[in-house]
Amino acid sequence: MKIIEVLNTLNRRILPAIFTLLAIMLVSGSLNNVMAQNQNSRAIEQVQASVRQQIISQESRRDNQSARRTPTVRFNDDAQTSSTSRTEVQVRGTGIFLSGSNSRNNDQRNNDSRNPNYRNDDARSREFSYEATVNSRSRSRNVSGIRYDWKGDWSGNENNNAGGRDGRNNDRDGRNNDRDGYNGRYGYNDNNRPNGQVTYTGPIMNRNSNKALDVTEQGMQDGANIQQWSYADQPNQNWDVIDVGKGEFAIISRHSGKAITVQGGRDSNGANIIQRAWNNSPQQRWRMEKVSGEYYRIVSVDNGKCLDVTERGKQDGATIQLWNYSNQSNQQWKLRR
Repeated sequence: MKIIEVLNTLNRRILPAIFTLLAIMLVSGSLNNVMAQNQNSRAIEQVQASVRQQIISQESRRDNQSARRTPTVRFNDDAQTSSTSRTEVQVRGTGIFLSGSNSRNNDQRNNDSRNPNYRNDDARSREFSYEATVNSRSRSRNVSGIRYDWKGDWSGNENNNAGGRDGRNNDRDGRNNDRDGYNGRYGYNDNNRPNGQVTYTGPIMNRNSNKALDVTEQGMQDGANIQQWSYADQPNQNWDVIDVGKGEFAIISRHSGKAITVQGGRDSNGANIIQRAWNNSPQQRWRMEKVSGEYYRIVSVDNGKCLDVTERGKQDGATIQLWNYSNQSNQQWKLRR
């Protein structure tokens, strides 16, 4: 009898405690799920805001009619998140860019990228994919690695020349309206590119300074100088390395679509390095020759000299030049950060 009484007493005391503990665990799990969902939602919002800002900034600079247009970025409901580390969340998705309507037709009440019924009959549109990473532990929740890529061509009235009777392109001489070919990935026109396979996309880092090849002042024009600068994942610091055959490569800015070029066709030590529209000249073709580990020397097909940071500089803004290879670290480059 005493044993039964003891068991009953234990049941009355222990079972409620067990049920209480289980309830706490269930509630805690639910809270963790809610917190994770909230964190992912915030990461998506931050990435989309950053992508929107970058696309509108790039396209407004490209569009010579931007002063009277209001571009819009609309994101699809397909954003996905994945944890790349304990502190970083990567976001991927797709969206639509609308170049904007003429100001006389621009009703701000309808210009809401969140409205699934958004419609602007006077706008061009183009689909894109995007990705970026959010540092979830940073107070400012920094967004880095922003990238967007166009999918397909433009569609809409402007692209089809709705105002023209014969359906031809608005440009009277048949050329693309886009100045400097700026219309494709990251904004530039993919038509003004060398033929070949892209073997690498991203920064090109100097071994001596750990700084990146950079188009000065984010220049779009022919002749913009190539320098080194601290890497900030900007389009003017990212490059497509394209195999053009025979072991030769073109190095194309993802910002401007122009090629790294020896200025003026010079072949002496100290010749300046610039960007210029691709013309398939020897001054725009390079060999990537491995020197050690992950590092390469980038050698001009035209004269056998290589890309070199002037005076072995480690500071932002140091100019890139041509120089005889002498196995120095300021002449060696890594194809990633």
